[in-house]
Amino acid sequence: MNVNSLLAVLPPFERSSDPRRVVSAFLISFFIFVASFSSNAQNNEDKTRKGQIGITFSSFGENDVVRSEGLLGGASYNGDQFFTLGINYLYKLNNTFDIETGIEYSDHKIIIKPMAIPPMEFPPYCAKFSLINIPVTLRVNFLKYCFLNGGILFDIDASTSSPIDGQTGIGSILGLGIKYDFKSGLSVFANPYYKMHSLVPFTSGDNHQRLMESGFRFGLMYSLK
Repeated sequence: MNVNSLLAVLPPFERSSDPRRVVSAFLISFFIFVASFSSNAQNNEDKTRKGQIGITFSSFGENDVVRSEGLLGGASYNGDQFFTLGINYLYKLNNTFDIETGIEYSDHKIIIKPMAIPPMEFPPYCAKFSLINIPVTLRVNFLKYCFLNGGILFDIDASTSSPIDGQTGIGSILGLGIKYDFKSGLSVFANPYYKMHSLVPFTSGDNHQRLMESGFRFGLMYSLK
């Protein structure tokens, strides 16, 4: 299944869309995507393990809100903290290349400092929003224990009242990681990464706000026989 086929099953995205309907559509697409890879693995006569499924946790980094052009006198947005939990699927193409996808939930907290209007000044305050991400990435393995990964993100803004512009759209991710495979079929990895959310937003508007995220992702995977 290619990207165009995946997008074809998704409904039009609008800021006012029901998040539950949007999430359901992405979940259906995710399982279709995984089923397609699983079917290919079953038809392959190679008896080696073809796929891995597991859980991931991401945090310990920065989450900044940026615009392509600054607003004179506008409020400022500073990242505070975030975490991401995910269920991920890794499909082995060969000894060098893997395809990784999954579904992830992110919770973000930022500090907003309102614009000062002399003689009044307003104190900074915390705001939260959440995202659901479906990554589709290519992993390039090298030096036995190392890998590069990069690809696209299908972002869903799951907040009912987000303090920033809607992040539903297509983003990107790039990272470098290390891994270790146990003979039991378990494997672990650590993956510093950089994500750019909503590079192609599904909502209209000029000077759209975008979430830039960097951090460390840790995963525990299990090989499917």
